[in-house]
Formats: sequence, structure tokens, C-alpha cells
Amino acid sequence: MKSKKKKALWVIGKRCASSIILLLAGLSLPVLAGDEPSLTLDQAIQIALQRNPDILLAQKNVIMATGKTLQMKAVSDPSLVFRDEGLSSKKNAATEGKELSLGVEQNLEFPGKVSLRGKIGREGEEQAALELDRIRLLVRARVKRVYFRAVLADRTIESLQESDALLDQFIKDLQVKYQAGAAAYVDILRAKVEKARLRNRIFEEDKEKKVGRANLNTLLGRGSDVPLRLESDLTFAPLVKTLPELLEATRATSPTLKILASKLRQAQLGLNLSRMSNLPDLSVAVYYPSLRSGSWGFSLGLTLPLWRAKRKGETIEARAANEMSVLSLKREESRLRARMESAFAAVKAAEDQVQVFEKTLLTDMKDELAMGLSRYQFGKIEFFNLLDLYRTFATARLEHLNAVYLYLVSLADLEIAGENQAD
Repeated sequence: MKSKKKKALWVIGKRCASSIILLLAGLSLPVLAGDEPSLTLDQAIQIALQRNPDILLAQKNVIMATGKTLQMKAVSDPSLVFRDEGLSSKKNAATEGKELSLGVEQNLEFPGKVSLRGKIGREGEEQAALELDRIRLLVRARVKRVYFRAVLADRTIESLQESDALLDQFIKDLQVKYQAGAAAYVDILRAKVEKARLRNRIFEEDKEKKVGRANLNTLLGRGSDVPLRLESDLTFAPLVKTLPELLEATRATSPTLKILASKLRQAQLGLNLSRMSNLPDLSVAVYYPSLRSGSWGFSLGLTLPLWRAKRKGETIEARAANEMSVLSLKREESRLRARMESAFAAVKAAEDQVQVFEKTLLTDMKDELAMGLSRYQFGKIEFFNLLDLYRTFATARLEHLNAVYLYLVSLADLEIAGENQAD
């Protein structure tokens, strides 16, 4: 009888050891392929840059800015003028001195005004183009965050399913051991409760998986129910660049800073234009008279900028707008540094957390679980202790996945830390 028990225990231990080996070997398995079309992270970003609604709207704003510039630098339309001269209030007045004329009149602004307005319009065009660049950066970061979250759901489900399969093997071995009188039925109950908990967690992550894919499809400008298979995995690579290097690169490339610098130039041009409002504009006209065929009339006029209240108000407004632009640029430069420092710290904290898991925790937990299995095989620990080791190891795997996800999201946030994200 004792030899049969020993043989049964040996078979159980062999099965458990095989299960543990399969579990540890599956740590780096990719997401299982299906029938859905594959989509890498780079492909998702390229699709979003072409089809995302926010980007499409920003592209229309660029076209609108071009139209505004054309309007601002255009010369006013000429006027067709009809004149009736020599009218009298007396009923029987002679009509010999009455003159009719038809002509064209054109208003011409003082030289330099149209040119200034054209420069103001071109600054608006540049701002629209830079705003498009800013939105592209934000969309790129959003796609990364949503893509990584969807991949995390896939990898979490995979990890939970591997743990569930191992638990199934534990339950089978426990049943054999129970029939041999070497295990208590309460151990089987514990294992089944743990299995029910795992199934609930898989169900919850499956819902997150569907939500993540719907959100990703929305960002890509297509239907939320379009099936897809995510090819890019959660991979960890430490950040090499230092904070000063990142700050210098961001200051040189930030669309937000460039937009504010353009607004400052635009405000300065507006101030110059307001000062030119005191200069008179010209009016030129050519007429054809009715009484003297073959002759022409000519007129030349100037506006008289006598009433200064309106022009003074325009100058005050333009000067204030210029000062506000200076302050806005300085404020954004200060905020940029603060946002970069915060985002960089978040990346480094997440990086340290991933390295803790990869350098120590996961390795230690693998060894501890293998040792616990060996001790349980020889009856040196109770099953609930082995179950606790199994649960801790499964949790460590999930936390490692989550740490890598948070690190990648922190990197995406760092890429747009230099941008004003208010849409």
C-alpha cells in the first residue's frame, strides 16, 4: 500500500513539475494570432495621422487660414459711380447746366498697410500649420496609450489563462492525491475557489480588451467594431537621454512655443498697423461726362483722420495684445520646464519599478515556486502554502506587465509634455 502511495505521489510531482516548466516557459509568449487583420503600433499611428477627426479638422483650419490671408491683403473692390450735377430745387429751373457722368472709383490705402495685413495673415497661416503639428503629436501619444492598454489586456488575459491552466493541473493532481488518501478535500475546494476568482478576472479583462479596441478604432477614424490583432508587444528599453537633453530638444521643436512666438510677431505687426491708421488713404476716380463726348473726368481724394478716438483705441488694444503675447510666451516656457521635469520623473520611477521586477522579484518568485512545489511533493508544506506561492507568483507576473505598460505610457506622456494639451 505504501509503495502505491509513493508511486502516486511521484506521478503527481512529475505532473506538477511539468506544469511549472510550461508556466515559466510561457512568460515571454506573444499574443496568440487569430483571424483578425494584424496592426502594429507604427501602422496604427500612420492610420491615425491620416484619418483621425481632430487632424482632419486641423487640416481644414490650415486651408481657412490661407483664405483669410488672401482676404486681408486684398485691395478693396472699385465702385461704379453715377453722378447727376446741376440739380435745382426750383420747379422751372433751366437744365442747360445739368451734367450727368458715369465713372469708376477706387480706394487705395496708404502704402504699407496692405503689406502689413498680408504679413499678419501669413503669421496666422503658420500658426494653423503649427497647430496641426501639435495635434498630430497629441494624437500620436493618444494612439500609443490606447494601443498599449489594449495590448495589456491581451497579455493579462494570456497570463491569467496560463495560470488557470496550471491551476487545472493542480486540481487534477489533488484529486488523484485525495483518492490516494494523501490530500484533504478542503485543498480541492481552495483550488476551485481560486479558479473561480481567476475566471472572473479573465471575464473582466475581456471586457477591457473590447473597450480598448473600440477606443483604438475610434482614434483611427473607423468603426469601433472593426476587428484587429495587435502585433506590437509591451517591450521595455531604459530611457537613455537626460532631462537637459530632452529640455533642449523640446524647446527647439515644440509647436506650442512656436505658435506663441508667431502670435507675438503677429501682435507686433498689429501694433505697427494700428499706428498707421493715422495716415490718410487715397481715393482715385475716372468719369465719363454726358455733355462732352470724347472727354474724361478725373478726381483724387484723401481721407481726413481727424477723429482720433477710434484710432487711439485701436493702438491701445494692439499694444495690450502685444504685451499679453510676451507674457504668454514667457509663461509657457516656464510651464514647459515644469511639465518636462514632472513627466521625466514619472518615466524614471516607472523604469525603476520595471527593473525591480525583472532583476529580482520575478526570478525570486520563480525559484520560490519551484522550491515550494518540490517541498509539497515530499509533504513538507501544506497545499494552502503552495497555493499562496502560486497566487503570489501569478500576481507578480501581472504587476510586471502593468509596470511595463505604465512605463510605456509615461514615455508617451513625456513626448508631449512640452505641449499645451488644452483642445
